[in-house]
Amino acid sequence: MMWNNGTGFLGGGFPMMMFGGIFMLVFFGLVIWLIVLAVQKFSTGSKSNQTDNAVDVLRQRYSGGEIETEEYRQRLNELMDSNKI
Repeated sequence: MMWNNGTGFLGGGFPMMMFGGIFMLVFFGLVIWLIVLAVQKFSTGSKSNQTDNAVDVLRQRYSGGEIETEEYRQRLNELMDSNKI
């Protein structure tokens, strides 16, 4: 059996399947990578917003006299530390 029967690069066959398989892996790898980046970006943004909302509530409770200064500082430090994760 001849490898090149005039139908293209080595007659298609194995080399074309190999390049097609490699291209497919690269393509799907890029798609998965982009999805992971998008999920990380959106989850990081929402965590920051949740922390900002929690700090606002904490400040309101402190200014309203519901909590003492020590408790305010302790909870604020916990919120700031959890935002760094």
